[in-house]
Amino acid sequence: SMYAVYHGPEGLKAIAQTAHRHARTLAASLKASGAEVLHGSFFDTVTVRVPGRGAEVVAAAEAKGINLRFIDADTVGISVDETTTTATVAAVASVFGGEAVGSTGAFALDSAVERTSSFLQHPVFNTHRSETQLLRYIRKLSDRDLALDRTMIPLGSCTMKLNATAEME
Repeated sequence: SMYAVYHGPEGLKAIAQTAHRHARTLAASLKASGAEVLHGSFFDTVTVRVPGRGAEVVAAAEAKGINLRFIDADTVGISVDETTTTATVAAVASVFGGEAVGSTGAFALDSAVERTSSFLQHPVFNTHRSETQLLRYIRKLSDRDLALDRTMIPLGSCTMKLNATAEME
């Protein structure tokens, strides 16, 4: 929830668009290198058919420090996220024997799955944009908490003196 509070609707949308752009670029690059991209519509995960080379491709990626999903001997899955960079896309493309190319319009989200309604409209999601503002908000929430360390009266030695050791056993 704090991720959404910090980034807000505009930030989350920008992150999603960046991830989708990297996925489209990756799909176009893999298709250009001769791999068969199994879906024309996807968000952040590209599934690729590499007949008989699935294990080889996953091992080559692992050697470069990249995790790919081994689906079966003929199929590999690749997911991108907000940490994916252009260099990452190029490295993944090289594992398949290709190079990164520009994204094309050939891969796009189906309009039926695109959000048209607004989201995260509450002021809390549109207020805290700096680290300082977010930390102050978190502290404000923490101060409202009636936690045991703030509101209970600890039972200490005076209570223990009233109980005989034999009774406690």
